[in-house]
Amino acid sequence: MREAKLFRKVGEKIVCQLCWRFCRIRENESGYCKVRINKNGKLYTLTYGKLSALESRPIEIKPFFHFKPSSTSMTFSTYSCNFDCAWCQNWNISKSLPFGKEVTPEYVVNSALKNKDTSLCASLNEPTLLYEFLLDTFVIGRKNGLLNTIVSNGYMSIMALKNLKRAGLDALKVDIKGGKNTYEVLEARDDYVWRIVKEALKLGIHVEIVNLVITDVNEDQIEEVIQKHLKFANQDIPIHFTRYFPAYKFRREQTRIETLERAVYTAKREGIKFAYIGNVPGHKYEHTYCPNCGEVLIKRYSYIVLEKRIKDGRCWKCGEKIYGVW
Repeated sequence: MREAKLFRKVGEKIVCQLCWRFCRIRENESGYCKVRINKNGKLYTLTYGKLSALESRPIEIKPFFHFKPSSTSMTFSTYSCNFDCAWCQNWNISKSLPFGKEVTPEYVVNSALKNKDTSLCASLNEPTLLYEFLLDTFVIGRKNGLLNTIVSNGYMSIMALKNLKRAGLDALKVDIKGGKNTYEVLEARDDYVWRIVKEALKLGIHVEIVNLVITDVNEDQIEEVIQKHLKFANQDIPIHFTRYFPAYKFRREQTRIETLERAVYTAKREGIKFAYIGNVPGHKYEHTYCPNCGEVLIKRYSYIVLEKRIKDGRCWKCGEKIYGVW
């Protein structure tokens, strides 16, 4: 165990300040995520260096479509989560407790350098639970010329976000579960997640939004997600509507492509410049189009980039500025 950061003592309990749950933890007990424990009046993390995966992956898998397209990222994850989604796509690690050998931040960074990756990415389960490890790893990664990214449910505290930015966080993909009703099922609040999106943009962090559209769960909340996207992010921030496949405890049919297409049409009609469909290889809305002249700027098949036609962050044809880190 390593002593955790972001906690304070209140009477006989410890208040964890890592995420919006702000768990009040008694002696010898853990918080909601089960990997932060109160021992002798201090908070300890069970996840430091306990990785469930470490491999180089295309940045498009995250998905980041406007952040160093066609590059690779050394991707790593730990265990557990601060949400309990019945449809979890990575339930085998998000529902497990840490085990195995501890690795060092230097090991992760050196793995990326050996593979000639452009960035590091904490992903697969909720990376907030690797918080202390991320702070150390991102500092070393930046010193070695790597960019730092995370793929998150966005339920971290603002304190945690600011500290990650100071450590070197460059890009954040936020998984929006749906509207208010879906977050109530998860005993959470969507406005907390959208506040993180807004704060990340203020801090200069590159942001992309993903909405996993789930049959019989949040299909009726797409317009709510779009309106909050415009309110808390802006029309330049990419949004990905991703196809759900049955997983874990939830066995509804996979998302209908027509539903995803309606989501993209609605987003574009409301003024969002970059709306995508995910998990449907070969669909035309995998591509990036210029919002001004309609030219195809990045052509993709799944996570493979087939063609790039962005010049100095602008449309090669009309000169329109395109949001992203190119």
